[in-house]
Amino acid sequence: MDTLKFIADCLTQVQFRLSATCAGLTPEQVTWRPAASANNIGFILWHVSRNEDARIRDSGGPPDLWVTGEWYRQFGQPITSPDPGDRLGFRSLAIPSLDVLLAYSDAVHQRSLSFVASLPPARLEESTQSSNRGQTVAGALRHMITHKNNHHGQIDYIRGLQDDSWDLPPGTGSVLP
Repeated sequence: MDTLKFIADCLTQVQFRLSATCAGLTPEQVTWRPAASANNIGFILWHVSRNEDARIRDSGGPPDLWVTGEWYRQFGQPITSPDPGDRLGFRSLAIPSLDVLLAYSDAVHQRSLSFVASLPPARLEESTQSSNRGQTVAGALRHMITHKNNHHGQIDYIRGLQDDSWDLPPGTGSVLP
């Protein structure tokens, strides 16, 4: 398997699990916080998607879907949201419906897959345009995968706090073909 196919497969696997974990959540579950200073599932899902959106842009991909797709409007936020002084914005970010959250997540994921499919392997070693000096496109993609996996774990944990019978949806524990 070549490197770019491996990256695309990793992105697809984690997106599949993340989407399955979030499917069917009630508005109360999406916005519930285990503590006053903790993030909720809605914010975590937005954060993961927004981060992926920006990393693809910084890696030489197309402009952010947050801007070009006007997703900020569907979130009821200014284009520059959230205010960086608001601890990543978790207090001020309006959490839209689960449908909007998952649609943005899926749109960003599809854009990521298109970007990876268009990459010549030599571009993986090029520097990104991000503020992380020296970060390569490969490093940005690796971070995206681990970042998404880490936050998927947080969402699983919150689901378990909400319902002690919670478990990963059937079929998500196996590796996709």
